[in-house]
Amino acid sequence: MSEKQLLQKAAAGDKGAMEELLIAYMGMVKALARRYYIVGAASEDAWQEGMIGLYKAICTYKEEKGKFSAYAYACIKANILDAVKAASREKNRPLNNYVPLENTELVSSDDLTDDIGDRQLMERIRAGLNGEEEKIFELWAEGCSYAEIAEEIKKSVKYVDNALQRIRRKAKKILSGREDI
Repeated sequence: MSEKQLLQKAAAGDKGAMEELLIAYMGMVKALARRYYIVGAASEDAWQEGMIGLYKAICTYKEEKGKFSAYAYACIKANILDAVKAASREKNRPLNNYVPLENTELVSSDDLTDDIGDRQLMERIRAGLNGEEEKIFELWAEGCSYAEIAEEIKKSVKYVDNALQRIRRKAKKILSGREDI
């Protein structure tokens, strides 16, 4: 059965067609999910978010949107990025570090050291950025879209994308130098 037929059947509620499409694009999801890390989550969570993005792509695809593979790629990536951004937002930090009151005696010095280590790591990443990159990084960490960041700094979306790619490379170099990773 062709991809077009599978998409039509999946849109009509055919679970078999939906499953075939999910399996067919699972490799794309895995490849994209490997690139991202969701703060406070298991490594499989990025993959799960990608699979949700793929499911949404299958459900919302219209032929006039272009090639399905390109549309699926965009939906998968957007869903993973949304999860990464949501997890790294400052407003979620208390939830990511939440300890129930009844377990307060279980908080060890290791937990405090981890938090200090996270702050030190963020400071090291920020120290490696120039002023504009730091501004872009902060806006991105707050959950701003590329378009919102571009508007804020009065640059193009492509400029923001390039800056975030540089920031990721710099952060990856810093992370690869950590013994515990």
